[in-house]
Amino acid sequence: MQFHLVVPGLAWPTAAFGKLPAAAPLTALPVLLGHASHAWRPAVALETWLAGEFGLNGGHTPYAHLRRLGEATNTPKDVHWLCCDPVHLHFSRDRLLLADASSLAITRAEADILMTGINETFADIGRFEAPTADRWYVALPDEPKPFFHPIADVSGRPVQLFMPEGDEVARWARLSNELEVWLYNHPVNAARQEAGQRTINGVWLWGAGPRDAPAHTPASHIQADQPFARGLARHAGIEVQAADRYREQPGTTLAIVDSLQRPALHMDSAAWLAAIEELDTNWFAPLLAALKAKQISKLRISAPGDKHFLHIEVSASGLWKFWRKPRPLDTLLASAPAPNPQNP
Repeated sequence: MQFHLVVPGLAWPTAAFGKLPAAAPLTALPVLLGHASHAWRPAVALETWLAGEFGLNGGHTPYAHLRRLGEATNTPKDVHWLCCDPVHLHFSRDRLLLADASSLAITRAEADILMTGINETFADIGRFEAPTADRWYVALPDEPKPFFHPIADVSGRPVQLFMPEGDEVARWARLSNELEVWLYNHPVNAARQEAGQRTINGVWLWGAGPRDAPAHTPASHIQADQPFARGLARHAGIEVQAADRYREQPGTTLAIVDSLQRPALHMDSAAWLAAIEELDTNWFAPLLAALKAKQISKLRISAPGDKHFLHIEVSASGLWKFWRKPRPLDTLLASAPAPNPQNP
């Protein structure tokens, strides 16, 4: 039995923000790291990496279809999906930058009001919907032709470097601009501005691709709460379990636990520390026990990030090396190489 735990946000960027803040000592993770081998690999977005694990590669991976498939609400199968995610666009010097919805704290009421208005104004485009306040979609009769860059690649970077490419680009650029103008003038944004909040002054269109793209499952069991991961599993025809804790299961397991991702993205050290203590209790401690009992032969831990991709591996057969001392996480993170200039 092998277990693969994917923890985006585990690699707190110590090079940019210094050592991790003081916290209650973790008990299991340092022991695992003390017996582990590790490798630093080039940065890759979680969604891109996950798609590859399920055998989906190339520029037209149907991210929108897969993420929509992983939402709690039912997914109509006779349409083509495009992510239409709410964003805040702002200038920094002479560059237009994008902040994704994770920093906007959009309420369910705001999303509902905006969805109603968008559907009334842009009914000729398709049907817009928001299964959650910060994840929006548009259902279309035909698959969009351009290549759209994933929002994870664009967030915090100059927008002009990530414009759509290919056929019918002008049509989608026009829709994006019209939505920006409509959102800019909406009373919801006037109220947000009055309250000192960032406005929802744009959308990022992305994720088009063939909804029948073949996929295979990389493990016997999948645990995930993140909608894209859940959608991938469903697309591959495998049942998805909650990623709330370690479960002993026969065969191989792939578990995606994203509780560290948002705190790391927004440099929220208090939330990050609380989440990693919970991870130590619900995941790392039982995984260490399973390794010691040889219920697991090998544990892999993957930590995608925007600077690096950290890969950690621990074998049950190596735990007998009693002289190996626990290794604190911040010591491991301090060994990260300088990021590639192409992945700032």
